[in-house]
Amino acid sequence: MSIATEVAQEFDAGVVAREQVSLWRDGWRRLRRNRLALAATIFLAFLALVCVVTFFWTPYPPSVFVGNPYAGPSLAHPFGLDEYGRDMLSRMMVGAQISMAVGLGCAVIAVVVGVSLGLLAGYLRGWVDSVISTAINIFYSFPTILMALILYIVIGPSIINIMVAISLTVWMDMARLVRGQTLSIREREYVEAARASGARTGRIMLGHVLPNSLGPIIVQATYIIPSAILTEAFLSFLGVGIPPPTPDWGNILGTDGLPAIRFAPHILLPTAILLSVTLLAFNFLGDGLRDAFDPRQKR
Repeated sequence: MSIATEVAQEFDAGVVAREQVSLWRDGWRRLRRNRLALAATIFLAFLALVCVVTFFWTPYPPSVFVGNPYAGPSLAHPFGLDEYGRDMLSRMMVGAQISMAVGLGCAVIAVVVGVSLGLLAGYLRGWVDSVISTAINIFYSFPTILMALILYIVIGPSIINIMVAISLTVWMDMARLVRGQTLSIREREYVEAARASGARTGRIMLGHVLPNSLGPIIVQATYIIPSAILTEAFLSFLGVGIPPPTPDWGNILGTDGLPAIRFAPHILLPTAILLSVTLLAFNFLGDGLRDAFDPRQKR
């Protein structure tokens, strides 16, 4: 082998190594160039900070009478008071905490279930793939809201049960995505080399297939969070969500705000706007992550 050939091979190996190391850095660079995604990230970071602060402090106790019912916004109560004289800002802060917890909890459950089943279906194929794909299609046949509502009524009212009920309606997209990624990755050279070297199936799936699927998994998770938040808010709006007196955005909109929309719109409108902006922020972030980690978007 000539010296020129050896130098060329070493150069190519170095380029590949740099590309592999800079994958996430390159994705972050392109994400920062997306102004909507960057603004969404800043807003969600601020909302997360508010949720953390709410664990230790709120302007007033969220379930305690502090003034005249239906009092409008003032310096002491920037978003006014509800029908029981409770501070709306404090209730919105706790509601944000509940909604974010439900969204993140559902995303974690859906990722664990969907990724596990998707890896098994895509890598093992055969009857395992057939059984999991059939289960996915069966779950797809049920309306999401109706299924979450039935599961919630069956297993009882609590925030954990709401997470479980909603997660069972959103894991299918994750499983189908990971299955497709696994079917593609399992045929690549480095997986074939690991298989030929005697590596166990579990090690190949966790050490080679899963790390190379993380980009699409993260993107899909950002779409699960707003879907779960919206479903939980809708359940609470119907009166079957978080049990009172714990406030969340859904029961603020439905139980508290809707009956008073004509003479006390300050109860409903700020929460409705905050919910809408949060859902938009997650969607903008998801679009930005998709563009950042989609190889076809590189330029």
